[in-house]
Amino acid sequence: MTQTEFSLDAAIQETAERNPIFQEGLDWQQTGHPDEAARAFKRAIDAGEESALLWSFYAWALSEAGDPHAAIAACRKAIALDPEWGVAWNDLGEYLMETGRIEEALFPIRRALRSRHFDRPHLAQMNLARYYLHTGSLVRARRAAEEAARLAPGFRPAQDLSRWIRERQEEWGLKD
Repeated sequence: MTQTEFSLDAAIQETAERNPIFQEGLDWQQTGHPDEAARAFKRAIDAGEESALLWSFYAWALSEAGDPHAAIAACRKAIALDPEWGVAWNDLGEYLMETGRIEEALFPIRRALRSRHFDRPHLAQMNLARYYLHTGSLVRARRAAEEAARLAPGFRPAQDLSRWIRERQEEWGLKD
């Protein structure tokens, strides 16, 4: 399956249709209850459906509930189940940055961009832009944000970040 054939939305829908516990987790997630969502996703995993998708959603809920270290572990489990699961690679990079482990974040973010099971490269480009901001490389950060905006026209966070970086470069007299 190539990157263009993969659809995260389809994978989510398929899993939700066959797994009512996962659907419960989605319901909690969509109503802003990450603790309840995490418990539901973990119950779905404990009930015997171990998949990269479930572990990724469990990781997301853990992070949203304030436990990024557990989220990192859940992402690693998702990756162990499917090394091509780009969502987990991308989220791992995000959670590593969130916990101050900036230098470790670059590899998983880049790995997400090469993953076959990933249809949201604009999100990885945004994480790449954040990584470059952390490391002080405004030029690279701006390029990544612009690439995110190119990949997902109308994606406001990418447009806003690209503009913010451009304004800082102009304000500080930095050349491209």
